[in-house]
Amino acid sequence: GEDEAIKPETIKSPSNRSMLISAEIDNDLEPGDSVNVTFAIVAGKKSGTDLPSFDTKEQKSDFYLNAGWALRAYNGEDKNGNGILDPDEDLDGNGKITRYILPAPPTPPKVKAIPQNQSVVIYWDKRAEASIDPISAIKDFEGYRIYRTNPGYDLTEAQDINASLITIAEFDSVGNEIGFNTGFDFIEMEQPIKFSGDDTEYWYKFEIENQLNGWQYIYSVTAFDQGDPVNNLESLESGPLANLQKIIPGTPAEDEQDVEIGVYPNPYYGNAYWDGNSERLRKIYFYNLPSECEITIYTLSGDVVKRIYHDQQSNGSDLRWFETFSKDAKQQMSGGEHAWDLITESDQAIATGLYLFTVKNSKNGNIKRGKFLVIK
Repeated sequence: GEDEAIKPETIKSPSNRSMLISAEIDNDLEPGDSVNVTFAIVAGKKSGTDLPSFDTKEQKSDFYLNAGWALRAYNGEDKNGNGILDPDEDLDGNGKITRYILPAPPTPPKVKAIPQNQSVVIYWDKRAEASIDPISAIKDFEGYRIYRTNPGYDLTEAQDINASLITIAEFDSVGNEIGFNTGFDFIEMEQPIKFSGDDTEYWYKFEIENQLNGWQYIYSVTAFDQGDPVNNLESLESGPLANLQKIIPGTPAEDEQDVEIGVYPNPYYGNAYWDGNSERLRKIYFYNLPSECEITIYTLSGDVVKRIYHDQQSNGSDLRWFETFSKDAKQQMSGGEHAWDLITESDQAIATGLYLFTVKNSKNGNIKRGKFLVIK
């Protein structure tokens, strides 16, 4: 009788594990010669509702699509698959066919974020717009997306930043059927700006208002392309983790004598919403501080509780809170605020009570005074 394993209806049955590997070999292959053979492992989900045994072309459409991408990836620069590097195919200029090229999103933009009082300003450059798609060999940049975490995302030690980022704005090119066709007039500046110590030309600016001072946010800007309709490829987007900016909004440094300094939260009731679960994971903020100053905290009887030295580069990295919930010490503060963990010079948590403080401007010697209440 006929072998059951080679009956067509058996081969096409669900869960069949039969395998066939074949390759076309040149007839001129001589004894002792060798040849390189490239294989691709391709899978595809069955399309439609017909039974698998129908084995139709439509059912295998995803499989054919995936096989096509495997072939295009192998061909790489050899777009027409003729095995010859044609003059317009040498994208990297090395004089030989570069294979295994996969679709790629645009280059991530360079991003700079500036914390302000209850807002954050995001700047980024145009490098993404010069990106060339490695498959189509054309510039197919389409637009930008801006992401942000919500306040409080960081209050667990096992943070999932990717899952915490939400889209807050999107801008894309006009004149096509992709996206919202917003254009870039709303965010593009007339002239690029540079920042001290940074040669990047930043062309775009977007201000995010109504941010909560003292809370840690993460911002990111991604670039996305037009996709490749010919090859049934959706738009690709650069990774949001490529240019994360960890920002704590707050007041800028204030050297003016008539600006009032203060503390928040005030009163401090046992703990703030942003606190962790131990004494050393608490914090309050001094605000409207000079760019360089000394903060001295006193009891009502005049005993020194804590001395803190502040400059506008301070970012709280000396506190356990930021060691726990920020980890990489890359958080950026506004320059005029300083976090304190309520731990005294003698390494003890402060008690309930009213506390006085002075802020001495290191540049001009001016002294300002204030008070805050702790209730536990």
